[in-house]
Formats: sequence, C-alpha cells, structure tokens
Amino acid sequence: MTLPLNQSVLLESKTIRTSAITNFSDDKALEILAKAKAIIFAAWGGSGWATTAQIAEYFGVTESAVKELFRINGAEFRDLETKTLTGKDLRDARQKLCLPSKTSQARVFSALGTLRIAMLLTQSEIAAQVRTIILDLVAAIPAITPQQLPTPALPPVEQRLHTLVQSMKTLAELTGGRLNPYMEQQVKDYAANLLAEHNRKMLTPSKERWLGVVNFAENELGKKVPISGSHYRGHLGTWVRTFYPQLGVGVARRRHRQEDRLVNGTQQPVYVYACHEEAVAAGLTKAIDEFFAHPNPAAALRQAGAFSKKAVVTA
Repeated sequence: MTLPLNQSVLLESKTIRTSAITNFSDDKALEILAKAKAIIFAAWGGSGWATTAQIAEYFGVTESAVKELFRINGAEFRDLETKTLTGKDLRDARQKLCLPSKTSQARVFSALGTLRIAMLLTQSEIAAQVRTIILDLVAAIPAITPQQLPTPALPPVEQRLHTLVQSMKTLAELTGGRLNPYMEQQVKDYAANLLAEHNRKMLTPSKERWLGVVNFAENELGKKVPISGSHYRGHLGTWVRTFYPQLGVGVARRRHRQEDRLVNGTQQPVYVYACHEEAVAAGLTKAIDEFFAHPNPAAALRQAGAFSKKAVVTA
C-alpha cells in the first residue's frame, strides 16, 4: 500500500484509515500509542480495553468530544475495535475497568479502536503524533506494483476442455437434458476455440491470421453479433461479400477463402479473411461498423440483390 505522507489522508478517508491498520495487531497498536504517550488497557475478555473517559484523558480532550466523534463515525469501527458492555459483560468488566456501580452500559475501545480515534480526532496533539507514527510505519512497507504480482496461469487446454465437458454433463442433468439453444451454441463455440487453440500450438507458428467475419467482429472489435434479427451473423457475412468484395481479392486472390468451421454445432464452409493484412483488417472494421450502424441491413442487402441468384454486388 502506498500513501501520501500527510495526515489529511487519514483524516479524510475511511478506506485509507482501515487499510492503514488492517495489518496491525492489538500489541502493535499499543506499541504505536505508547510511543506518543503512556496508556494502559485493562485486560478483559482476552483483550485490552479502555473506557471513553480513559481515551479522552489519553488524547487530552473532553469525554463528550470522544462520544461525539463516535456518534458521527461509529459505523466504521469494527467489532474488534469497540464494544458496548451491558448485562453480564458489564458486571464482569466493571471492576477491571473501574466503572461506576450505577452504570447501565459502557462503551469501551481496544488499542486498534484507539488508533482509529487518533486518525479521526483533529483537536489533539497526541492524536497528531499517533497519525505521524502510523504514516511512517505505512510508508516503510514496500509498495507492490502490478509488475511484481504473479501473472495467473491458465490450466492446460486439455484440462479446461475436460472441465467444460463435465460441466455440460452436470448442466444436462440439472435441466433434464434441455439447454437454452443460445447457451448451448456459446458452449460449443468455446469448445471449438479451445480445440483451435490446442491445434494452433501443435503447429509451426505462422504470422497469418485467417478469421471469419463474426469471429473478427467479436474477438477483435468486441462487438456481439446476434444469432437472430436484422443484424444477425448471416447478414453480416453477406454484407461484407456484397459491399466490400475487394476484401476477398489481392495477391494471388488469397485474401479470402472458405474453410470448414463449426457453425451452430455442425461443420460448414465459412468465408475467412486474411486479417494479418492491414488493408483487410481495416476494411473489415469499416464494413462491420457500417453494418451495425445501418437501421435495416437486410433491406439494404435485398435492394442490392444480395439474396437473388444473380446478386448485384456494389462496392
């Protein structure tokens, strides 16, 4: 954790106050308080506690000032920082904490709770000294940068595919063998991508990247292509071939070709494009943006004759 070296961050931020003392034990908190001024916590319930009056005396403020501070900020104090003693707890602690006999309840604070009061109390020189000690300790903790954090490693492809298959079996049992068609297609696409990744790693590395239009739109541009409606995936492929035929030609006419790929659970021929070529990638991006921006791409394709036997292709 990295904090600016000034006390305002502790006075103004609840999050930073909690972060600053998260790793402190009660013993460490007592050590910090003792550096500023001697303080004694009475042992009760396995921990050390001090009354509101004792806390006020330590910080050199009135007891009403401590009560008002807690009234305003009480929600941020954790259970290990403060307690309200009543009933049997009050009777057990009365003598150890020197509580008046007529007291029906009492607010007590641990050493950690006292540290939080120090980070909230503005009109106390002792509180200011405690804040300085806390900041010095926090600043001495080495900051952890994102580069130092270990990069999470994915399990091998075979293991992820096995987990997917087992999950599908469980889903089938829970749903009586009937899955939402869209969910089923998503899972099949995920499995196909896992297999493709596995096969790619087994082959000699290549700089060529042949992608279908839908694959390019979703994986490269982050656009979700629906499986139904006027902007569905079939219309997108037809849009590119109709209005951007130049993306399918080039050196040796190898900028687009057909490959058998998994579509809706079956292997079908799909047009794929040479997305490793900058001109093709830029052209696909423009075509896909225009497709999604058009209010009715199906009507535009019909007008262009894309659905007729002899399609009229316009660039």
